[in-house]
Amino acid sequence: MGKQNVATIQIAGALCVQRGTRMLQAFADAITVSDHQEVDIFDPDTGEGYQRAPVTARVRKAARYYDEKKGRMPNPLLVNVRKVDMDEERVVIVVDDDQAGYESAVLKGGNWIGTGRIEFTEDLSLWIYDGQHRAGGLNQLLSEQEDFEDFPVPISLTLGLDPGEEMREFYEVNTNAASVKTDLAWQLLTKMAEADPELREMLAAEDRDWITRAYAVVDELEKLDGPWQGRFQEANRRKTRGDGVTIPKPQFARSLKPVLDMPSFKRADAATVAAVLNAYWSGIKQVMPEPFEEASDYVLQKGNGAVALHRVLPQVVEVVRSNGGRLGQPGAYTEVMKDLPTLEGESVDNDGQLSTRSGADFWKVGSVASGFSGDAGRRRLGLLIQSRLPSPAESIQL
Repeated sequence: MGKQNVATIQIAGALCVQRGTRMLQAFADAITVSDHQEVDIFDPDTGEGYQRAPVTARVRKAARYYDEKKGRMPNPLLVNVRKVDMDEERVVIVVDDDQAGYESAVLKGGNWIGTGRIEFTEDLSLWIYDGQHRAGGLNQLLSEQEDFEDFPVPISLTLGLDPGEEMREFYEVNTNAASVKTDLAWQLLTKMAEADPELREMLAAEDRDWITRAYAVVDELEKLDGPWQGRFQEANRRKTRGDGVTIPKPQFARSLKPVLDMPSFKRADAATVAAVLNAYWSGIKQVMPEPFEEASDYVLQKGNGAVALHRVLPQVVEVVRSNGGRLGQPGAYTEVMKDLPTLEGESVDNDGQLSTRSGADFWKVGSVASGFSGDAGRRRLGLLIQSRLPSPAESIQL
């Protein structure tokens, strides 16, 4: 049970051991939660952390709900005391009954149910891994009115997870239930897989390892001097005018699935695939440079263009190979993609008149290519591009 003379704060409730992990279901007053809470926000510059930055509007909405609408909080915040802090000088777990059963479950990775409490020091951090906006609403109310300090906050407290396990709990809760946005979810999945061989094997068995491979390719592509340098939007980083960003990183990563499914690239390392992609898009730029000069004004390097052009890349690669070209050379793609500017279609101009657009104008925001939205639309755009490509069969020599 450990020492009990160092702790100053107590939280009591239903205590359990779940597959060896200690957990406490309890209520704590709002001021205790506010004073001790921490949120591990993902930092796109360092790659540290795992949660989305808080959305101010959601925090204010939560505060108004608890204050003006007299709302209740029946669902618990998911909170963790990290493994590094679980020493007897800072945290004590007091079991009301069946101490031996509790200790056996912890030691053997078993299950146990009872009651008890935790006692901890003033400087202990309670890491919130689900419910940060509700907790932020509490913080806002506490800064405005002291009489909210005793509001009972339900918490589900895990005891002793390390940051990686905490991140995985966050990922599972938010992708299987409330659903965290894909940009962060996929980034977290990649980050977890880097440190977890079992997770990598599971993803491969479920044919989902392409997600982590795609992120590795994007990271390599960002390092290359080419059309995609500086074009990807990171999770938790807002787009600003003139920043050159054209597409969220997960959208580009998702567009790579048909490329990564090619037999040639199934086992290729990320740097090799990135080099091929860089050459491919550099070749397209040589054929039609205008959309790359003011990329934000065109959809070529946005979702519609990336998805459609990656759908046709397997055919392009076959043609390049049948021509005897090298996949890492932009010039090999220039010849294959030379008819890309001949794509044309009708769109409504600024005067409300229907007009035919081709070349770079075909790809302008609000023009023809913008109309190929959704998966079905992008598939049609891919087929349209495919119709302008030579067939690999045309170069077969018997």
